[in-house]
Amino acid sequence: MGVYTGDWKLHLPEGAGAEELFKSFKEKAEALTVKVIRVDSKTNAEKAIIEEIKAANIKLAVGVPMTLVDALSIQESLKGDGIEFSLDLDRNLIEQAQFGVSQFDLGIAELGTIVQDAESVHKRLVSMLPPTHLAVISTKTIIETFADSLEVIEKVYNGEPSNFIAFVTGPSKTADIERVLTIGVHGPGRLIIVCVDE
Repeated sequence: MGVYTGDWKLHLPEGAGAEELFKSFKEKAEALTVKVIRVDSKTNAEKAIIEEIKAANIKLAVGVPMTLVDALSIQESLKGDGIEFSLDLDRNLIEQAQFGVSQFDLGIAELGTIVQDAESVHKRLVSMLPPTHLAVISTKTIIETFADSLEVIEKVYNGEPSNFIAFVTGPSKTADIERVLTIGVHGPGRLIIVCVDE
């Protein structure tokens, strides 16, 4: 396990979170069938997440504790609509869920990619098992290139990165079977990213 040296935001390159980086990130992600939602506050991020879960017409969603939104507030709001939003590390429950919500650490503008320290098995299960994954990121953590992300990771972990750094570019897809593109074989078939202007 890496030696964590602090908040990822402390190690971002100059210009991170610039408006043109968000526009490029959104364009690249949407080209990969990702739905990108931008909100101006934590409260509006929570509202957007609740709306997306309700629109999915499901009874069970799962999530992890996050800093950009209050997961307990989301849980309480959904309860009134008859939707369970579980924050428990329960593999059976997570496997049954139709929707997973987790927080990511970086966005890469040139690829439309999101990056997460996925050392926590809870984060990995929530972002990989349900057919729809909603990732929350801070708009301020969108950086320009893949190379920039490697430099940030190097600094955050003082040269000893976490064993599990996830780079997610669009929903899961493969063309292994007779060269026919199939979505959602090895993970979620649908990805939503909520970018929060904190």
